[in-house]
Amino acid sequence: MDLKKRVLDIANMLQSNAIDAVILFDAANIRYFTELRMTEGVQSILVITADAEITYIVPVLDYKRAILNCWINNIVIFPEDNPNYLMPLTQILQEKIIQKVGIEEDVLTYHKINFLKEVFHGELISVDNILTNLRAVKTEEEIPLIRKAAEIADQAMFESLKIVQEGVREADVSALARYIMEKNGAERTSFPPFLMSGKNAWLPQRFSSDKEISKSELILFDMGAIYKGYCSDLTRTFSLGNLSDHQREIFYLAYYAQQEAIKALKPGKQAWEIDKVARDIISAAGYGSNFPHLTGHGLGMSIHEKPIIDVGSNTILMPNMVVTIEPGIYVEGVGAARVEDMVLITETGCEVLTKTDRNLIN
Repeated sequence: MDLKKRVLDIANMLQSNAIDAVILFDAANIRYFTELRMTEGVQSILVITADAEITYIVPVLDYKRAILNCWINNIVIFPEDNPNYLMPLTQILQEKIIQKVGIEEDVLTYHKINFLKEVFHGELISVDNILTNLRAVKTEEEIPLIRKAAEIADQAMFESLKIVQEGVREADVSALARYIMEKNGAERTSFPPFLMSGKNAWLPQRFSSDKEISKSELILFDMGAIYKGYCSDLTRTFSLGNLSDHQREIFYLAYYAQQEAIKALKPGKQAWEIDKVARDIISAAGYGSNFPHLTGHGLGMSIHEKPIIDVGSNTILMPNMVVTIEPGIYVEGVGAARVEDMVLITETGCEVLTKTDRNLIN
């Protein structure tokens, strides 16, 4: 990865917006510029100025690894048990001529914002849009990593479905999927994989339970892997035994809406146009109120990022964006159906990255 180019890109964006520096707390944003996987749940901080100077503030636990594996020269340490771990920022902000600082407004806690206001008397401004726009279009180096993450999820779906039979617990299938993903190279899962069957699917709850899988119910399985920092996301709906006509109707409707939305994906379209394709199909069949979520989302170093494929989303789709397409239908007392694939937008259209069979009914 050309990490120095990424820093220059964000520095140019800061200059264009008259922002002197950006302070990053979000783990995905920090990894985007450092390529370093840090200890889960332990805070580090990255400061990038408009003249492309970069300072990495890390806890003592990660200091040696950062020194050995990170390309950044200016790495500052803070004691992990120090409640004032934000204090290294004070010196940085005070020794440089900084009037306007960009912050990640969407992720900053009340405590961190108050601290910044106490030690910095200039202007704090959100740079969430700058960061998400920078990360939305993937580079040629990122796409193979995303492909691999998709491949790992596909393999886990294929292998874990082999144990699905009447009486097996939802949680057992999810646990196997997690194991297979990590066994095949995932550093961890994008989110806890969840299999939801019958009532659990149409509620819908977003976790697996001790419920045993039964015949003649729709079963929804959602999972994703992280490979070298990049996420995948994959959902399939399947069943054991015969389904009712109503159950089959909602499955094939969700599947058809997904396929038509994928066909509509191409550069230059606005995200809402893709959402409208899927939503209009489902609404025309009388299930509009049973489709309560967005049609899709971007993904990369975060499981949800730009572009958002939803009503009112004006983001222009561009080559090398990677999105999910996942319309779903949830009908109380009947079941739920959702088919989700990862799709790479190309110069002329799109390429579906996830390969698992989509028609798994019966």
